[in-house]
Amino acid sequence: MIRYRSNGRATIVLEGEIDLSTAPSVQTALATCRARKATDIDVDLTAVSFCDASGPNVFIAASRHAAAEEGDVRLHHLAPVVRLLLDVTGTGYLLTGRHPDGQASRDSARQASSGAP
Repeated sequence: MIRYRSNGRATIVLEGEIDLSTAPSVQTALATCRARKATDIDVDLTAVSFCDASGPNVFIAASRHAAAEEGDVRLHHLAPVVRLLLDVTGTGYLLTGRHPDGQASRDSARQASSGAP
C-alpha cells in the first residue's frame, strides 16, 4: 500500500518477505513514488517477516536516487529481522536516520523540527 501526502511525502507499507523474488516489487513501489513526485518516502516495515540482502540493496539504491533530487528514503518501525540485518551490515544509519551511536542524523533533526514523521 502507498499513501501520498500533499507535502511531497509518501508512505509505503510493506508486509511479508523481502528477498530476491520480491525486491523488484519493492523497487517498483519506490519508483512509483518518485514518478508521482514524492521527494521523501517513508517505508513502514512493521509487518515484514523476512529480509535478505536484497532489501537493503533496494532501499540504498532508492535513497541515492532520492538524494540526487534532494529527497530522502527512511525506514520506520523495523521488524526485528530487518533491524538485525541492518545492524549486521552496518547500513541502518543510512536508512533510519540514526547513527550507530544512537544520535539522530541532521536530516532526522530537520524532519523533527518540521513536524514530518
